Order: sequence, then structure tokens, then C-alpha cells
Amino acid sequence: MGFLGPAPCRCDRPGLQRLARRTAFDVPLIRFRTFRNSDPPRLLQLFRQTRPGRAFAYPESTHALELAVFGLPYFDPKGLIIAEDDGNLVGFIHAGFGFSRDLSSLDYTIGVICCALVNPEYQMQGVGKELVSLAEEYLKSRGATYIQAGQSRYRDPFYFGIYGGARPTGFMESDRAADPFFRRLGFTPIQRVPVFQRDLTDRRDPMNFRLMALRRQTELVVTDQPEKPTWWWFCKFGNIESMRFQLVEKKTQTLVASVTVVGLDHYINSWNERAIGLVDVFVEEKFRGQGYGQTLILEAIRRLRTEMITRAEIHIPEDFQDAVGAITAAGFTQVDTGIIYSRTQEHQQIAPA
Repeated sequence: MGFLGPAPCRCDRPGLQRLARRTAFDVPLIRFRTFRNSDPPRLLQLFRQTRPGRAFAYPESTHALELAVFGLPYFDPKGLIIAEDDGNLVGFIHAGFGFSRDLSSLDYTIGVICCALVNPEYQMQGVGKELVSLAEEYLKSRGATYIQAGQSRYRDPFYFGIYGGARPTGFMESDRAADPFFRRLGFTPIQRVPVFQRDLTDRRDPMNFRLMALRRQTELVVTDQPEKPTWWWFCKFGNIESMRFQLVEKKTQTLVASVTVVGLDHYINSWNERAIGLVDVFVEEKFRGQGYGQTLILEAIRRLRTEMITRAEIHIPEDFQDAVGAITAAGFTQVDTGIIYSRTQEHQQIAPA
């Protein structure tokens, strides 16, 4: 995503008017406009062809984009900005908003640059820079007082299941052009979220006396959804394959820990295997630091193997060292890092991913 220099452009709506001109290098005349209903097939083609790293899925049809983007109740066509050259779609950027604290609505004060792609033939020509500028204009016009580049937990309005792997988390380190691009535009990294994976065909699960005791005392319960699902939960998981694994005490059925498991079928063609994402791992406070989180993950892995799943992925912020320790002890290894950026020096605290 590295782009240098101003992009000659013209825009098709009020508020985005910028006169175009050709340079001495004969840079193509780029037109910037907002989303139209006829765009999904061309966006899918760009999504599949450009994919700058392991975090991008390879959707078979526009149905995946419909579920993760266009069909969501808060999708705003004005937030998805298209770059065209002579009618050909050469790039796009998508801006949205974080969720409120109770996860019942959007918080329009928190702007998020969710995704950005530019055809490699048009990179280093200022197209990406112009797209970011237009995205920031849109977010501010809707009330954003804080803008971050890259999604994070509960600041993740779009692309669940087709970007980021287990969940949309920042811009990935494996996209080598992303970090220098955002830094050149004045953005600063504000959070790093390591991405961990485990090969489930390796059946050598960690085991010790403590884990054996915890396994005897608990059991895994599978449900379709949390006891009190939020609006955020329905937006993310209401239309995709997901399960809720709960670790409970056998004697009392007291909830000990839980995790949501989401299918990553759109990554089959990218990763050449069936994978799942582990999302929102939570251990009840009185059970923390006793090995229950690791027990939950290991029991979930054993169950998933019976479903012919061969890889699991989870994202854990690097400052959550206890959680990172539990995940690595469960046999996971780091494969990537999501990075969230902001222009604001005194940025708002980001909810952990």
C-alpha cells in the first residue's frame, strides 16, 4: 500500500471536488467517487487479485462481501470510496465507525479506516494518499473526533471473516507496504496485536497434572450464542457459521470460561486448509490465573478436530502477557502482527482485541 505524491483526480460529489490535471510524467487521470450498487463484482475482483498478504481471504462470490460489508445495517455507501481510471476500478478505501460501550449502536465519534486496496500498477502515484484523505473527510463529516487506521476489538464494523483471519485487526505486518505508507502520512502505531496459529493435525497437546485435574473437574458445553447477545454480536455472527464454547464446572455447572469459534471458509483457497478463528476468549475473574483459559482452548481444539478442522487462529494484544502465555502454552505460534495506527498523539484507549 505504498503511495507517493499527489494523485491527479476528479470527484463526483460535492465536498470532494478537486480539479484534475496531468503531470509531466503523464500520470493517469484518476476519478474518485462513492460506492454504487454495480460495484461489488469489480470490488471482488480487486480483492482477489491484489491481496497483499496472508490476511486477505479469497472469496468465491460477492455473497461473502454482502455478509461482511454491504448487507450490514449500518453500511453507508458514502464511506466506501472508489478510485477509477477510465472506468476501471483501481483502488478503494472503506471507512466506518466503532461501537458504543454497551455494543448497542455505533459511536460516530470513533472513526475507523477499515480496509484499503490499490492495484499494484497504480501504487506509488498518490492514489492511496488521496483515498485516505477522502476517508478522513467522510469520517469527520459524520462526527468523528478520533480516527484510527486499522480495526480493533469493538472498533471493527466490516470485513469479519474475509480480512484479518480470525478477526479484522489493524493492517498486517505481512502487508509490507502498509506500515511505511501510514507512517509517511503522519500516522503512528498505537497498538500491536500478535496473530497466533496452531496446526490441529499435530495431536501432541500439552498436558500436566494441573491440566489433568482441571479437565476432570470441568466439561465443554456448546451453544449457538451467548446468553445475552449484543447488537454487535448479531451484526458480526448472526449470519455466519459460529459456535460458543463454554467451560463449566461439572458439579455446579458454573460458567468458568468461554470462547466464540467462527468458520474461516473463505480462507480455504488462500491457506489450503479448513481453519477457524477463536474470538473473545473470556475467563471469569475468580478463575483467572489457574489454567482454565488453557484448558478451554485445549478442549475446544479436541472438539474441532472431530469436525475436520486443521488450523486455528487467535489474536492477542502483546500487552496481555498472561493470555499470550496461555496461548503459547497451548501450542500456538505467532505468524503475523496486526498494527493499529492513529494521527493523534494522545489517542483514546483502545479496547483489547
